[in-house]
Amino acid sequence: MTALTRIPQNVNYLQPSKYILSFDRIGSSQYFCQSVNIPGVNLGQAPISTPMLDIFAPGNKITYNQLNIDFAVDEELDTWQQIHSWFRSIASPESFEERKRLTTVQNQYKSNSLKYYSDATLTILNSLNNPIIRVNFVNAFPVSLSDIIFDTKMSADDIVYASATFVFDYHQFIPINA
Repeated sequence: MTALTRIPQNVNYLQPSKYILSFDRIGSSQYFCQSVNIPGVNLGQAPISTPMLDIFAPGNKITYNQLNIDFAVDEELDTWQQIHSWFRSIASPESFEERKRLTTVQNQYKSNSLKYYSDATLTILNSLNNPIIRVNFVNAFPVSLSDIIFDTKMSADDIVYASATFVFDYHQFIPINA
């Protein structure tokens, strides 16, 4: 490898505010999302015992960290309610009719075998706001939704935020050709 081949073709740094997040099930997430992470990955290891010491081989199962989003809450609580309805469609509806109604509304895009899941796409933008890569999160579902805090010590100009955590099967990077 020569010194010339070690120079990257693109020396622009990734900017933390240049992204678009969209969920198939949460339409307003694209507009109100304030922060999102690309979850880390763990491979694990397999110990191999020897008489002197244990040595390790690479594991064979990838574990992904959780997908976390923070979002601004609009005055009608739309995004928060969409995630809450997703929870209700998975567990604890008041009746079978409510579960059927919620899953019908929430799952118009998926087959019945994947009715509690949603794919999510994080589109990363370059410094000129052009999409350069997409990260697809396959079969995501929510595992937590934060409180909404009302506080009289805050001003009317303050924005209320909430957060949600999702688990997914895997993510894949899809380059966008210019």
